[in-house]
Amino acid sequence: MKFWLLARPVFRAVDWHASYASAARARRLGTDWTAHSERLAELDTRRRALQAEMATLSATHGEACATCRGGCCREERFRDSIVDRVLQDPATPNPEPRSLRDKNREHHTEYAPLRTAAALAAAPADYCPNCTPMGCTLAPAERPVQCLAYHCRASIANLSPEECETGIRTVTGLMRVMVETARVPRRG
Repeated sequence: MKFWLLARPVFRAVDWHASYASAARARRLGTDWTAHSERLAELDTRRRALQAEMATLSATHGEACATCRGGCCREERFRDSIVDRVLQDPATPNPEPRSLRDKNREHHTEYAPLRTAAALAAAPADYCPNCTPMGCTLAPAERPVQCLAYHCRASIANLSPEECETGIRTVTGLMRVMVETARVPRRG
């Protein structure tokens, strides 16, 4: 239950805060994310290690996502966050979160790293563009942080107590990376 609480409501709140607080602060301050590339590279290394650890928890996460066709990714919410965008590429021209449905934002289907050739060929129209009946087509380190940290009851159901403890530790670590990324834009 603790893992589910951290991976669902707590993670969503931290994700929302990290994305919106850092985006608003960066806009207000005219932040050039590339000026912070050394710090962002350090945070990205931590993010990638935590996401790799999260991905090894269990096959149930991918199976659960495939079963519901990437339902979390098709909802009326952002597909990825500013944390994903600036950590993966501090020079990204648009660090704002991408959305599936918001017509005023860049859609993740228009962003090549999130719309792989494998996904184009394999994903049914009613699935997340990177989710197939066999699971996600993106490598764990390349997935938006939400794709691995956000766990539903179905993805947690078959995890052992040890795996749940690993999940708690890694999702907490990912949230720390998100908060630290949100703190990067500061007045000089």
